[in-house]
Amino acid sequence: MARTKGEMAIFVVAIIGMMLSAYAVTLHYSEGESKLCDINSTFNCNSVNKSPWAVFLGVPVAIWGFVAYAVVFLTLLKRRLLEHRLSFTAKDFWQYFLYIALFMLAFQAYLTLTEVVFIKALCIVCLASQACTIIIAWFAWKHYRA
Repeated sequence: MARTKGEMAIFVVAIIGMMLSAYAVTLHYSEGESKLCDINSTFNCNSVNKSPWAVFLGVPVAIWGFVAYAVVFLTLLKRRLLEHRLSFTAKDFWQYFLYIALFMLAFQAYLTLTEVVFIKALCIVCLASQACTIIIAWFAWKHYRA
């Protein structure tokens, strides 16, 4: 069965999200500062990625992000199999997919709030990742409502 334009967009955005997360992992573990996204004291990926809030349950947040985008990608890739095995309708699938996207969005909103309130710096890579999640959630919502 052919994929919709919305599904293809989610695939592309999930890949972009994985790439952004992989880059953020390298920033987290690097000794030096990022030449790409350390612009000033307000937009400073290094300040964010090296902060105490850059780790959740002992794992860098960027790794969690990579895993989340991989789950989105693989869940959509195996959509037909999941629908069949779980006896889901398309509406069921998109409902649970939307839950995944909204959970990701809520966690990223928490991280962005942490950047603003506690770190007092923003990570451009993190903001781009949040934009990816907003796009995924929007397409998930659109498919769920269809």
